[in-house]
Amino acid sequence: MYIGIDDTDSREKYCTTYVGTLIVEELLKLGYILEEPRLIRMNPMVKYKTRGNGGVCLKIIGKKEAENESKTESQKEQNSEKTIIKSPKPTKSIRSIKSQLYPEINEESYKLSKSEYLEVKTLVTSLVEKYTDFHCSTTNPGIVLINSKLTRQKKAILKNYYNRVLTEIVTLDEAEEIIKKVGAEYVKYKKGLGIIGSLGSISSYFAENQTYTYELLAYREKDKWGTERYVLDSSVVEMDKLTYPYTFNNVDNNKNIIAPNTKCPVLYGVRGVSKEIVLKAKDIIECENIDKFMIFRTNQGTDQHLRLMNIADAKENTGAMLSGCVTQEFKEISGGHVLIELSDNTGSINCMAYEPTKKFRHIIRELAIGDLITVYGTIREEPYQLNIEKINVVKLNNIYEKVKKCECGGTLKSKGISSGYKCNKCGKRLKYDEIPKIQVVRNLREGFYEVPPSARRHLSMPLSLINYLPNKLR
Repeated sequence: MYIGIDDTDSREKYCTTYVGTLIVEELLKLGYILEEPRLIRMNPMVKYKTRGNGGVCLKIIGKKEAENESKTESQKEQNSEKTIIKSPKPTKSIRSIKSQLYPEINEESYKLSKSEYLEVKTLVTSLVEKYTDFHCSTTNPGIVLINSKLTRQKKAILKNYYNRVLTEIVTLDEAEEIIKKVGAEYVKYKKGLGIIGSLGSISSYFAENQTYTYELLAYREKDKWGTERYVLDSSVVEMDKLTYPYTFNNVDNNKNIIAPNTKCPVLYGVRGVSKEIVLKAKDIIECENIDKFMIFRTNQGTDQHLRLMNIADAKENTGAMLSGCVTQEFKEISGGHVLIELSDNTGSINCMAYEPTKKFRHIIRELAIGDLITVYGTIREEPYQLNIEKINVVKLNNIYEKVKKCECGGTLKSKGISSGYKCNKCGKRLKYDEIPKIQVVRNLREGFYEVPPSARRHLSMPLSLINYLPNKLR
């Protein structure tokens, strides 16, 4: 059985991952066996998202038999082939559910009986209803449940849907139509927009050749929700030094960026390439008492929202990798933003580095007409432009400038193309094409450049992961 939930949070409180964690705890108590939970980020250009546009999916792969329950021989044989895992016992300080509880088992999800399905559905809906910010106008929760055998055709439909929620704006009607086609059930609250992401998180199971990372999310004790967090900055910096490059997006200019600023239950989140490394990171961080934590398998830091395309095919509200030539000098835009124009043989597009990208804007200013680059980012609707996440300077154009010094040491002043130049010291005149040229030494080097971690999208792949994850950059 697959369970997808989304859009329970607001910018002020709660978190969909927290609801997912509570559901996992209760399912384990009831004897259900789960794969590792998933946190799936979708198209960051969706306007009605609350915070990170991410849905949570849980996959039930079995149920532990009660010890005093009689079994048929076939049941015994079937259950002996499954990995039986007991629920963890709470400790005094941390009620943790470790990632080892969620083995990666390549099998169909477990089909629940009618009574089991009702039990799980009741549990999920009650926790979603308890931990959703219904007072927020933009919070519109949705739950999707799949408890039927999925044919090859239905899996193909879900695979296509996953690609769409990463790169397009999917409507509520479209999501409901797909849900009906694959035989799923949904529960909507208010507008119910959350079913779009709920189905999206489930559909991640059917995508091919997936690159993935992990995030350990630590949660606060309830009586501390809404108060100032205690996560020692120096311990986060130390953790980053000891675990880099296997963890990412921890610090920016020695500033801790793993702890959110909202009133949500999350204390901090550490992202990494394995479950082991995020657990190691957790042990290094000095912080307030942790109520519980969960490790999610995610698509964060994978660039799954980007598609290689020509400029003419770059549509609004999608992610793109565009290769071309710089065709205009950079422009300074009000607010501290920097703009360049990129062109290929199909068209041109403006590419923007925003003020929060800080020193990254210096790279954009160093680009010159004729440079060959590839830009990675999302396409804004109004004004139509690409918001840069990173660039690859493929080939720098050779730039030459005229020597403006006379042999006597004076300065050559232009008198117009027809009149040439005249020395302000000795009066010597030179025609325009007689002025020698020298090649300008560029401060920029060929290679990749990226925005700082604090300005990075959840899905954007840090350059530090190029050697550790299969990706589109190589």
